[in-house]
Amino acid sequence: MKLVRMDGDRIGLFVLLQKGPYAIDIANSLGVFPHDPLSNGLLNGALKDGHDWSMIVRHWVHLRWPLKKLLSIALANPDTPRLVLQPLVDATGTASVVNPIIAIEVTDIESVEEHDPTGWRAMHGQFALPPRNEAARQSAADETVQVIDFTSIEQRRRPS
Repeated sequence: MKLVRMDGDRIGLFVLLQKGPYAIDIANSLGVFPHDPLSNGLLNGALKDGHDWSMIVRHWVHLRWPLKKLLSIALANPDTPRLVLQPLVDATGTASVVNPIIAIEVTDIESVEEHDPTGWRAMHGQFALPPRNEAARQSAADETVQVIDFTSIEQRRRPS
């Protein structure tokens, strides 16, 4: 997810819509969570003391879920009432000498671990040898297995 600086040093969430790049005004879009007071409260609490990058990054563990939810709402229905979008035509105008950061991209370690472009983890799980103790249990189980052919028993019971 990418956080962007908006006018007035507000922090927005970058979203690429069919109409082009936009920033979701996080603080002014909290009304999209009328039935989710947890998401509303987490985001409101993080932004109540001003719009500071470090506050969002520091509490990322708690904020990523409501931010992802806000992003998915914007992608699914950008015309949602109470969703405040600002077009990002030229973001360089919002940078200043004192605070030159205009965007921060946050990548979750979980999403990096889940992403397996080579398929190595999937193949490893499918073709890896079982642990030694599990292999020993399996071979012991194979030795005690007895196959009974019920068709031959039925044929012996029938009179000829």
